[in-house]
Amino acid sequence: MQGKRKLILILIDGVSADYFERHSQRLPYLTSLARSGTRVRRMSCPVPGTSLPGRTSMITGKPSQVHGVFGNHIFDGTTFRASRPDDVASPTIARLARAAGLKVACIGHAMVDPEDTDIYEAPWWLRDFIDGSRFTKSLNPDAVSRLLAPRGRAGYVGTMPVSNGGIAEDEPGLQHLLGFACDQQIMRQVADIACSDAAPDLILTEIEMPDVIQHFFGYETEASHWAIATADLLVGELHHRLERAGKLDEYAIAIASDHGHSQIDTAILTDVVLPGVLCEPEGATLHVVVNNDAHRKEITARLAEFGADYIGNDHVPEGVRASIATYVAPHRHSFEVSRTDHNGAGALGKPRYISSHGLRPGAPADDRFAILYGAGIAQGVVESAAAEDFFPALTTILGLSAGKGEDGLVSARIL
Repeated sequence: MQGKRKLILILIDGVSADYFERHSQRLPYLTSLARSGTRVRRMSCPVPGTSLPGRTSMITGKPSQVHGVFGNHIFDGTTFRASRPDDVASPTIARLARAAGLKVACIGHAMVDPEDTDIYEAPWWLRDFIDGSRFTKSLNPDAVSRLLAPRGRAGYVGTMPVSNGGIAEDEPGLQHLLGFACDQQIMRQVADIACSDAAPDLILTEIEMPDVIQHFFGYETEASHWAIATADLLVGELHHRLERAGKLDEYAIAIASDHGHSQIDTAILTDVVLPGVLCEPEGATLHVVVNNDAHRKEITARLAEFGADYIGNDHVPEGVRASIATYVAPHRHSFEVSRTDHNGAGALGKPRYISSHGLRPGAPADDRFAILYGAGIAQGVVESAAAEDFFPALTTILGLSAGKGEDGLVSARIL
């Protein structure tokens, strides 16, 4: 492989290895890149297999217990709160690149500290992300207005007020259409920056809506096929823009997902099963704050009545490990909090998310795919890789010494 070059890292949220394997014919652009470059058929997830741990493992090369983001929400000693970029305890690819004198742009990628970038656009889908409010994949009106405002040569030339039009976030409608529009605008910004005269050395971005649509419309449904095909089109548009601008040979493109997806039939309602107990659902994974070993055993026995298993806490950072017990739901179940219309109907209910992730550690449905493409990247297939193997491939592309492991050898798992 040739020496260092520029890199565009694209996260496509929620596309499983199984989905890419079975439906590659629906994804012509991603399939073409995979055939021309290096494809990783199956890349495992950190524990749990949810959004922010998955993103953080990709950009640090460390497991959850090391980088510190052991859930979309982490326990701070008092309560669970949304994970933030300043919770990441390991250097990210953005920090290493900037420390090496490279120009870094983050365009909507979560868990990147703005201080580690030269150009920064926050995720459009995460309200008050930097302030650490509750992790919610929903429209941030300010971000959406900014992204979708009409633009001219001099920049923004108008505003577009955004409202959800009274449509609930778990119903089809304006929320989802605006989400797709934001994904499209984010990728166009990436292309604008990459094709500019002062193109960054590293651009990090993500395409969000495939995960959202699968949660609400189901795995391998027509709506989800369309959402993932739209992500494929956005990658194709970026590729064409780079090619037309004569920039394609300057950049390597790394594409991966943060986790997989799997059908969910039943929700275990944690506030009903464990009333008064501080806990945090992470898809099919549940983190519970326990007082002592006897309390943990009591919680374990109660959850076992619903088929949930205790899986330990090795994935939790040492500082809070003793306070956390982690459980996994049985097949096609997940953990949720009851909604206002539950009316005391019992501990099991209809899930809000009819497809989800954060499954039992090692579950194939949570595996994700990865593609590395560009000049100097060999054509081939890697059958399997660990979550932590993706990062050394990124550092190798950028020519950063952090691509070397503790043994002094560049990881050969992917490149």
